[in-house]
Amino acid sequence: MSLAANNPMQYGIVSAETPGIGGGVCQSMGQPLVTFYVSSDDLAATLEKVKRLGGKTVFPPHEVPGGPQIALFSDPDGNVVGLVKPTPM
Repeated sequence: MSLAANNPMQYGIVSAETPGIGGGVCQSMGQPLVTFYVSSDDLAATLEKVKRLGGKTVFPPHEVPGGPQIALFSDPDGNVVGLVKPTPM
């Protein structure tokens, strides 16, 4: 595992190990928080299911420059969870 923050946002990126997804560390704008990500092959379809089950989209599907597609949703209790679409190896 390596941690690299040499990017414009100074976001500490943790490289992925096979199988699995990478991660990151950044400074929070408010209270400390942890967001975990789960893999989804279809972010839009997953967000629709989240909506049907009472959750809400926080951040719609977005292509990270040089990285994967991600999205965020909140569950009915307000916990925020990330989605990441695996990038082909």
